[in-house]
Amino acid sequence: MLENLNKAAKKAGLHVAATTNNGRYSIRKANTAALIAMDVDASEAASIIAAHS
Repeated sequence: MLENLNKAAKKAGLHVAATTNNGRYSIRKANTAALIAMDVDASEAASIIAAHS
């Protein structure tokens, strides 16, 4: 799931990383590393990525 999210995020200029909680992710801007979202699940991450595309 992380690989699929990162493929979509890369197109939007974002990066997705797994958190210590299983199944949760954090999203950052790829160029500035500014935190966009923290501790979100896969469906929330997908909607955030879509909003930034």
